[in-house]
Amino acid sequence: MSSSHNKYNTPKDAMDLMNMAEKVFDESNFTLSIQYFTHAIKQIKSPTNLAYALYMRGCAYKELGKQSNARKDWLQAKGLGFEHPWNIDLISDALKAL
Repeated sequence: MSSSHNKYNTPKDAMDLMNMAEKVFDESNFTLSIQYFTHAIKQIKSPTNLAYALYMRGCAYKELGKQSNARKDWLQAKGLGFEHPWNIDLISDALKAL
């Protein structure tokens, strides 16, 4: 992580990284969120968690205006069979909005 973000301790565990990524995403710190999700993605073993992390990283990319990066992550997440618990197809909706 960048030293300019030293108010956050860099977690080592994938789930902690995802939690931190969500926290900074909610604070509109999309660049740092992408960094945390990227580190988590390298460690995640579960296809469900990987798909979710890719989806969320894609959302952060979209917020930064990086639609091609968002599309790439969302398509990869869709390929892993990402499904919302309420059967909402978030990825298809996100892709249509690009």
